[in-house]
Amino acid sequence: MSKNLLYFNLAIDEKDTSLGFTVDWLNTIAEDFDQVDVISLRVNGIPKVNDSVKIYGLENGKNRISKYIYFLKKLRKLTKEKNYERCFSHMSPISVVLGKFFLVRHKIKTTLWFTHPGPKIGLKKLILYLAFLFSENVVTASENSFPFSGRKVATIGHSINLDLFNNNKKMYSVDKILVLSRISKSKNIEMSINGFLNSDLKNSSIDIIGGPLNKKDKEYFERLKIQYKDKRVNFLGKVTHKDLPKILAKYDVHINSAGNGFFDKSVLETLSCGLINIYRNNDFNYIFKNSKFNFKNEQQLVEKINEVSKLNSEELEKVFKTIDKSLKDNSLSTLNQRLRNYL
Repeated sequence: MSKNLLYFNLAIDEKDTSLGFTVDWLNTIAEDFDQVDVISLRVNGIPKVNDSVKIYGLENGKNRISKYIYFLKKLRKLTKEKNYERCFSHMSPISVVLGKFFLVRHKIKTTLWFTHPGPKIGLKKLILYLAFLFSENVVTASENSFPFSGRKVATIGHSINLDLFNNNKKMYSVDKILVLSRISKSKNIEMSINGFLNSDLKNSSIDIIGGPLNKKDKEYFERLKIQYKDKRVNFLGKVTHKDLPKILAKYDVHINSAGNGFFDKSVLETLSCGLINIYRNNDFNYIFKNSKFNFKNEQQLVEKINEVSKLNSEELEKVFKTIDKSLKDNSLSTLNQRLRNYL
């Protein structure tokens, strides 16, 4: 009997800075299955994937109702034609809720992957809670990256392609500063920028790589560009995910002001590339093992930047050696091993 996996996906965009990693996930998880059928709610071009992976989804530009109707029709067709024991929903709680009828009808057990503190109120929070109830398992990256608790929730780490981002840096400095992030208010981009502008690094600039994903993000992005116009702030926009390693190699320091619950892969990617990370989320402490990199508010961020900027290359290298740079529990190469108990 063939082993088929039904895979729900929120968005696929190989060229997007934040979403490009999803293609690596698909190809890796497919190694444990004969066939993986992916229904995505947003697709910007069908990427090259393993022969055993089939992607279904409407192109960008379609309205939300059209996407939901397409999703339900495709799910009905696939569950009627094929046998699935498992469904894996990657960052798409709405897909679990929409597909509940067909999943129950065909006795398909669902695992939800979700790594985000989640919405605080409203319909989106209700949808996430229902997806939590409907799923047999929930897997998340860190202790605080899922808003609900229970026996079904398992913390398994993230999944970064370390082979792609590996960079054995020899010399360390504090000169070229980077924020690698989705442009979203929840990521506290202003805190990162203000912390830098108020620091002692008066002869340096800060680059922000990444872009918005939805309408609210786009509005926020436009406000940021106006707010920091003509200052030492450069918004470079999105870059293709596969091009990130050679771009990251140009930088020295990465600042991440996302709060607890945001176990951002950008911290892991930049760390693997040899960048000093100054971060806010306490969940990263087990990796860094050094409070020198951790801050709680904007004033502390200024102090951390100033403190790190005074260290010479040898001192920075010594500090960097305290970091668990192997990141085995967050490596793409171990993803299947960590997921097998839940798929």
